[in-house]
Amino acid sequence: MTDIDVRIKALGAKGDGVAEAYGGAIFVPFAAPGDLVKLRLSKSKDGSRRGKILLITEPGNDRHPAACMHFTECGGCSVQHLSPTAYQAWKRDIVCQALERQNLDVSVIADLVAGSAGSRRRARFSARRLAGGTILGFLEMGSHRIVDLNECPVLHSDIISVVPPLRELLDGLLDVRGTAEIAVTRADSGLDITLLMAEETDLKVRENLAVFAETNDVARISWKPLKSKAGDSAEPIVARRAVVMKFGDVQTEIPPDAFIQPTSWGEQTLREHVVAAVGGAAKVVELYAGCGAFTLPIAQSGSQIFAVDMAQDHLEGLSRAARSNALGERVTVEARNLDRRPLAGPELDAVDVVVLDPPRAGASSQVGLLAQSAIPVVVYVSCNPQSFARDARKFIDGGYRLESVVPIDQFLWSPHIELVSVFRRP
Repeated sequence: MTDIDVRIKALGAKGDGVAEAYGGAIFVPFAAPGDLVKLRLSKSKDGSRRGKILLITEPGNDRHPAACMHFTECGGCSVQHLSPTAYQAWKRDIVCQALERQNLDVSVIADLVAGSAGSRRRARFSARRLAGGTILGFLEMGSHRIVDLNECPVLHSDIISVVPPLRELLDGLLDVRGTAEIAVTRADSGLDITLLMAEETDLKVRENLAVFAETNDVARISWKPLKSKAGDSAEPIVARRAVVMKFGDVQTEIPPDAFIQPTSWGEQTLREHVVAAVGGAAKVVELYAGCGAFTLPIAQSGSQIFAVDMAQDHLEGLSRAARSNALGERVTVEARNLDRRPLAGPELDAVDVVVLDPPRAGASSQVGLLAQSAIPVVVYVSCNPQSFARDARKFIDGGYRLESVVPIDQFLWSPHIELVSVFRRP
């Protein structure tokens, strides 16, 4: 290993500072553009050269005090050290670079919709029981070590406040060296907690969970095997009241550990753009519909909508909400794995608008078929600019015009970003 002094020239797409030395790039975590740093040089597994900061000799103009005591240790945030102006410019540029790599028009990208601290309403903690007690928090960057959480400026205060009692609860649930994952969602009706554990829930455990829920005013506690398969449902253990979210004007019961947008303001922003782009079209298809954050408001606007998702429990909640809000005749659903069996042929006939919100990997197979269709408008919501740009290229090559891209910073101080876009056939 070698110690060298370098000036940081830029920030990479993952949040690492980038310097040039010995004829190539060096990636330096937690460095800001303009920093003069002494670093220790090493090679990562992928062959890239990495630098660990030993000393910041001269801070750059873009450097800013971090908001959290765990920053540089906890793997949740990578860029708390940037000034707000530099951070927001970098965040939007992630989307620009992704589109440029696919030779797409970046002039359609709107200004970044900035995020806010304390608004994250979903968290997935890791926990390990040690001889002296349970540690609970997020994993260290590039490691399986758990950073014991004392604060988190990203999360909603309701989630942070339940961390200490969760530690005490797990002290009694886990064996020494036992591990667990804890999914916490702040729903409109209170906290929804899912414990992913190897230990079974006997009567005593269930009694302890009931006391915990009552003491901490938790709406529901569910249990799921730690090594469960994708799509496996959690078992509700304590249900003190229904766990509900309001999507537009429609209140919906959600299943344990449900997929919802990470912030309420981000969901509202996305919904406003999606509903405006749909424009009350007669026949709408929504792919990867989830619990109905877009489906139900679109139905309220007067559209007939066919919602598809592979999560049966999410669709059941969506259907119940539609029926109880006099929208049952406008909403139909189907549980279906769109990666294995995408909509095709007659299923896409006479459709006015398709809305899709796929997982991070995108929807390559489905997009290929949509790009060959005659559907007038496609509204694409994405949490990954790289897979979005790849799919956007297919739409453009199929004759669509990319009309707009709105980047939304729901994942504060991280390289992840949400966006909503509109494709239209001329």
